[in-house]
Amino acid sequence: MPETAYPTTRPAPRFLTLTVARELGILLALSLLFPFMVHLIPVPEEARLGQRLLPMFYAPLLGVLWGRPRMAALVAMLASWLNWLLTRHPSPPGAALMSLELLVFVGTVATLQARLGLRWFLAIPSYVAGKTATVAAAGLFPVLIGGRPLLAWVTNALGQGLPGLAILVVLTVFVLNFYPPSSSGEGPAAA
Repeated sequence: MPETAYPTTRPAPRFLTLTVARELGILLALSLLFPFMVHLIPVPEEARLGQRLLPMFYAPLLGVLWGRPRMAALVAMLASWLNWLLTRHPSPPGAALMSLELLVFVGTVATLQARLGLRWFLAIPSYVAGKTATVAAAGLFPVLIGGRPLLAWVTNALGQGLPGLAILVVLTVFVLNFYPPSSSGEGPAAA
């Protein structure tokens, strides 16, 4: 019997499954679709709906709430850069800040959900934690905010983000009531 070059076959690593690729694709598509849809709303250009409605947060939040924190973290890292590649928004410094903010947001939601369970308020402290991380980064590297005064930038960002924070809470309540994660943590219960 001839010996083969590969005497044993190894199963493919878990992170390369078709299910994971499909879910990641869906979340990445949503991370592009939500901001695109928000920017289709006819408003004056100075309204800057993206900063007000926080559409970049929706897909990562859904990923975490449905028991996919690693996938949500990957989406958080890639979403702003994919949006920049397709639309040239946000700018690279803004994309770096957004990636940091989304990563901290996802990590905080996942941590709180693991400790407290799925609760309606998870997005609030998570958004504050994400914003705190971006404030620290902008304080260390002012070029990320275009050299603007840090306090003015933070005040403006927090004030503009309040409607989006309300949407994140509503989204969490919607998931909690109508599409909760399964007890095994393997995605939505209704899937």
